[in-house]
Amino acid sequence: MLVQAGATGGARQPNPRKTLVHGATNLPLIARGALLALAFAGLLGGCSSPRPPAPPPAAAAVVVQEDDRLQILVFRGGRAAGLGHNHVLRAPRLVVSWPAAGPELRFRLDELVLDPPALRERLGPAFASRLDEGAVAATRTNMLKSLAADVYPEVRVSTLRQVGEGAQRAVEVEIELHGQRRRQWLVADVQGREARGQVVIRQSDFGLQPFSVLGGLLAVQDELVVQFHVQQP
Repeated sequence: MLVQAGATGGARQPNPRKTLVHGATNLPLIARGALLALAFAGLLGGCSSPRPPAPPPAAAAVVVQEDDRLQILVFRGGRAAGLGHNHVLRAPRLVVSWPAAGPELRFRLDELVLDPPALRERLGPAFASRLDEGAVAATRTNMLKSLAADVYPEVRVSTLRQVGEGAQRAVEVEIELHGQRRRQWLVADVQGREARGQVVIRQSDFGLQPFSVLGGLLAVQDELVVQFHVQQP
């Protein structure tokens, strides 16, 4: 028997119009869902906690040392050097800070004490001659004038880097004197939290004219020896 077209027992064919209509209504729902998900993710991102700022670097400890921790040796010169004297200057107040690279020293030229008798005695025969108070006061005034202490009163020595291990270290420092900065190396002896060392400074390297009188008959040498002893707190 032949099956007639349109018979009730035949398979139902999908309605192309209905399928197309359902597809058209579903697409906006999917798009709206995606947009809502993106918006929600953006909202969460905007509400996330900001990264905390980096902590500030720790402040360097500052110590004021008020004893014989820094002294400057000044040597006689000139054509009549035998008539002159070697001198020693002492910084009664040394300000020391301790940044990561190493100690930084500061002192004022106008606070320097010239030729204290006890210190001259400790330095030995080269400084053993006795000086009267009037001569010491006059010499100090002339020295501070030659160093332009009224214009540039502060001297600063900053550690740049250290080379070596153990007690003996090679240390590069920057010296600020007379408004000028120069780098140079020195040797320091480090024992625990203490350091001792000395450095030779040429006054002319900083634009200074070494003190002299009587046309250079009496003078001081260009080279100064700066000795220091610091202790970390």
